[in-house]
Amino acid sequence: MRAVIVEDQGFYLDLLADALHGRGIDVVGRARTEAEALAVIDETAPDIAVVDIRLSPTRDDDGLRVAEHVRRRYPEIALLVLSAYLEPAYAQRLLTIEPIPRAIGYLGKERLGNLDELVRAFTAVDRGEVVLDPSIIGRLMARPRTADPLDTLTPHERRILSLVAEGRSNRRIAQELNTKISTVERQFTVIAAKLGLTDATDLDRSSVNLRVLATLTYLRGTAQR
Repeated sequence: MRAVIVEDQGFYLDLLADALHGRGIDVVGRARTEAEALAVIDETAPDIAVVDIRLSPTRDDDGLRVAEHVRRRYPEIALLVLSAYLEPAYAQRLLTIEPIPRAIGYLGKERLGNLDELVRAFTAVDRGEVVLDPSIIGRLMARPRTADPLDTLTPHERRILSLVAEGRSNRRIAQELNTKISTVERQFTVIAAKLGLTDATDLDRSSVNLRVLATLTYLRGTAQR
């Protein structure tokens, strides 16, 4: 896996580059500003771009602008936002970038303290999945909501959907809930049907896209007031 790191703080930039190199991920480029990021990504054509959200003291969304530009110009490049700022609004913005939102992750910088978890996130995003920090999911679940498709789900089904939104595989969800993988697969099929996702005809019906659509539905529903 070839990665470009976009981070304005030299300490985190070096720390992350060294950590990834030690886990067999080739860091092919580094950048500290929005302009540098776009140039380096264009020059190196990485598999994944790791981007901080805030790259300057005068703006609070430089990294998101980089992510949006990269997704629209190079949709094949996976995106992982690694930031100290975990905001549901940022997550929704990332997941509504056209074309179809996939291969996107949004994690807190404290994940640097758990390299195994961080590398799993890299691998999942590189496969085309969506990975969200559990703290974002927790904040969304705590918000009051108006009527939405999520109201059709049971508490257990909503729990499964929240784990999907965190980027958990069916195997890991089965471990978390102490059940069978086949049971999780059946339950997710029921969830997708309840949310009306299986009736869509304008998207490929791959499991990855279904999980992305389910995540988007979950985010949009839990963000309502």
